[in-house]
Amino acid sequence: MAVNERVGRRRVIAAAICAGLSGFVLTAAAYNRTFRPPPADRNVTISNGGLAITFNIAWGGVVVAIADRNVAHGLNIVDANDVGRELQVCQVLSSVIGGRNELMINPTQAGALGDQPYYGHPNAPMIPEKGSPVMEWKASRTRFHVVVNPWDYDNGNPTKWVYVEDVAIDSTGVAHFRYTFHDNEPKTYSMVTEIPTLYSDRTGAYMYPLVSPFGRAGARLRRQKGAKWPVRMVTGAPAWPQKPLVSKGWIANIDTGDDIGVFYTTPVGHTEEYGNFTGYDISDRLPLGKTNVVAREAAARPGGVYSIDFSVLVSTPERGPALIARQPAAVFRVVSKGR
Repeated sequence: MAVNERVGRRRVIAAAICAGLSGFVLTAAAYNRTFRPPPADRNVTISNGGLAITFNIAWGGVVVAIADRNVAHGLNIVDANDVGRELQVCQVLSSVIGGRNELMINPTQAGALGDQPYYGHPNAPMIPEKGSPVMEWKASRTRFHVVVNPWDYDNGNPTKWVYVEDVAIDSTGVAHFRYTFHDNEPKTYSMVTEIPTLYSDRTGAYMYPLVSPFGRAGARLRRQKGAKWPVRMVTGAPAWPQKPLVSKGWIANIDTGDDIGVFYTTPVGHTEEYGNFTGYDISDRLPLGKTNVVAREAAARPGGVYSIDFSVLVSTPERGPALIARQPAAVFRVVSKGR
């Protein structure tokens, strides 16, 4: 999910990753030897002729590419260098042991990362990099469905969770995502559920709204023709906020050099967490990371079912805010609380 998903999920706030790995420099050549990209022959792409989304079956059906051929010549800025970066679902499941909240299970849609000593822990195990197994999948021109049994990210073992991913591209070129999580674990855990979005090394800035597109002020703006959405644009490093923010409804990953924006609806009022990865030298752009925390410290009980709905749009930064405001708000639901 992030440049450092494992630590990011353990410590939850992505910004902490940067602090934990400051001074670590990995060259592009060494990076590519350490982390292999997903096998291209297991890619599945859906498209409406403009927007195209690519999923990788070997990595649990995660999104490895989002691009629109009409924007920035079809540039993809989703980072899919290893099983810890793409747009996917992950969770942190913990229990209180000896008065401390200890991570117990870490299911992730893509799978186990593998080379754990990379994260600097002297006793970290070596885990073969492997993707979460897909139980079933199907695709049409503009729709994709997959059911996955997620691996535990930290120890490479299968969990008893089931993730169901459904994606459809509508006639306006907006991709609508629904993830449903089924809890079949035998114990009750404290759960943090995250949907990584903006992890990319092809970006120059990010943007978030100062007014929620889905609140009262946003409703007034939506009725205006050519409304100018009040936004904050952040460029350069280390300008990312090093603390969680409260979502106002969407966030954008902006590549200023190529004039592209990938706009994601996010659950209003939920946490958004950010991080810089200044210790890396792996590409021509500074890696950035952002996560939607859609559930924090919820009680994950056996039999529980949860879902998250959101949308993704590829546009220019100038057109994106007005377009995304016409999309439905992202929603996290507890379908069933379990036993």
